[in-house]
Amino acid sequence: MERFIDRMLTPQIKSADVGYSVLTTLSSEAIVCAHSDVNRVCISEGSASVFAVSKEAAEQGLKYIRQLQILFDGSVPVCEFEYYSPSFSYRGFLIDVCRHFMPVDEILRIVDIMSLIGFNVFHWHLTDDQAWRFSVPGYPLLKKISSVRKNDEYINYPFEMEGFYSDKDIRTVVSFCSERGVTVVPELETPGHATALLAAYPEFGCTGKKLEVQTRWGIFKDVLNPASPELWTFLDKAFAKLSRFFPGPYIHIGGDECPHVQWKDNPQCRALMKKEKIRSLDELQGWFTSKAASLVAKYRKRAIGWDEVVDAPSIDRNVVVMSWRGLKGARVASSRGHNVILCPQQGLYFDKGYTADSYEPQQWGHFSVKDTFSVDLGMKDLPQEQRKLILGAQCNIWTELLHNGREIEYMMFPRSFALADSMWLGEHKDWERCLARRDSIARLCWKMNIVCSPVRWEDSQAGGML
Repeated sequence: MERFIDRMLTPQIKSADVGYSVLTTLSSEAIVCAHSDVNRVCISEGSASVFAVSKEAAEQGLKYIRQLQILFDGSVPVCEFEYYSPSFSYRGFLIDVCRHFMPVDEILRIVDIMSLIGFNVFHWHLTDDQAWRFSVPGYPLLKKISSVRKNDEYINYPFEMEGFYSDKDIRTVVSFCSERGVTVVPELETPGHATALLAAYPEFGCTGKKLEVQTRWGIFKDVLNPASPELWTFLDKAFAKLSRFFPGPYIHIGGDECPHVQWKDNPQCRALMKKEKIRSLDELQGWFTSKAASLVAKYRKRAIGWDEVVDAPSIDRNVVVMSWRGLKGARVASSRGHNVILCPQQGLYFDKGYTADSYEPQQWGHFSVKDTFSVDLGMKDLPQEQRKLILGAQCNIWTELLHNGREIEYMMFPRSFALADSMWLGEHKDWERCLARRDSIARLCWKMNIVCSPVRWEDSQAGGML
């Protein structure tokens, strides 16, 4: 195994060339001092101490010790090293459980390693065109209809694909995450990507027609009706449920890829626009975003929306904007005073392949580990006042073509390790020091029963496995 501590740990530590020659077993839990003027881990014979400038930094110091225990099968090397404080407060990862359902144990396995390497937010994408995955009191058809879809992958063997998280499941995930310093952000997609909801409750839509839960992937014209009183009653109850079960500060309200064609021809929508003096369909979506955000705020939460929400001339300024179509959304949102989270698909969408090779379960392009590492999370081109509004970043993994946790792991690792460095270290990140940890990263994943892709880290065009 590598004889230098700094070539093992993620996020990359501050100290360089930290060697060791002796292993020890800790006889007690590490002593923690969270009021230090430096972040430092000290391991001596039988004991360990963590000195940190903040509680969050102290928690990561403990996680460095756990990484070493995993790598050394319960022992730890006698050593001492300094490490950085996090550059960004929001360090997230999204998993889409709608296109293909993900059992709780698979979610927990990924959360465990992501928390260990510096991530602190799990964005749980719970609703979409292809499924709705949680209950809302008074709406039983969500489980009976919205969580089930016909399979379209094997035409000679028809069956249904389904999955639903019970209240107990949600509590299990939230508790597991909380124990590891991870906040869970639930997402309820509005006003588009709502076919699964409309299949159960067509009165929430613009046409009232009976729909089926989508079996294809894409953008669909059937969307929620902003003028429907029944819809807002439902959303109020749904946000109330999410606020009770998820103690974190955020609820994601979606906002992406919403066609407006049905709004244009809907008498209720036209009447609403006249009443509220809304001049365009983009403004109508902005009105929807702000009203949804006000419901979320009613339960002392803050709304997050995908960057299409700033296609409207103005929205509730308290809405956090998640910039996925690139970094333009972050520029527009921050210029209007919104906090932003960066997740550009160019490098941070991990459902895209590492290479152009056909063996990968990829979709819609490819970005290498180095491409992920190279995304400018600090957005140096922005004025300083706008840069201060960047809360952090996250990687997203969509499951249109990913069927299970093992495929998801292959696409997430090792890219998640590179992103961890970027989010934690900011301008201190160093590609060569990241690259030097490749073998240790693969070993840590193997020890934690996690699939880690063996592809080349710097080749996004072709070349395949080593």
